[in-house]
Amino acid sequence: MQLTQFKHWLKSPGKPQPKCVVMSHAGMADYLMEIEFKHQLVPLKDDADGMLMFRNMEQIGDLLKPLGIDTVILRVIDPYDEFSPDNQLSRCNEDMRIIL
Repeated sequence: MQLTQFKHWLKSPGKPQPKCVVMSHAGMADYLMEIEFKHQLVPLKDDADGMLMFRNMEQIGDLLKPLGIDTVILRVIDPYDEFSPDNQLSRCNEDMRIIL
C-alpha cells in the first residue's frame, strides 16, 4: 500500500484505526511497516513503490502520530530460528504493543 493511499484511507469517515505492524528482522538495522488490509498484511511503500524504511521508532511515531495512530505492533523475527532441532517449523516471532 502506498503512503498516499494509506493517508487517504485514514481520512475516510467511519473507518476503524488500522493495525500497523512494524517488522524488525535479526541482523537488520532498519524497520519495515505493514498495514493490515482485508485481513492481510501489506507493506507500506513510498509513491515510487519502494519499501519505506525507518531507522528508529521515533521516525515511525513522527509519521503516524499526525495521522491519528498512536499504537503499533512491533514484530521481532529471527530467521535463524525458523526450524526447531527436530525440523519442525517453530514460531520465530514475538509481537509487542508499542505506544508512540
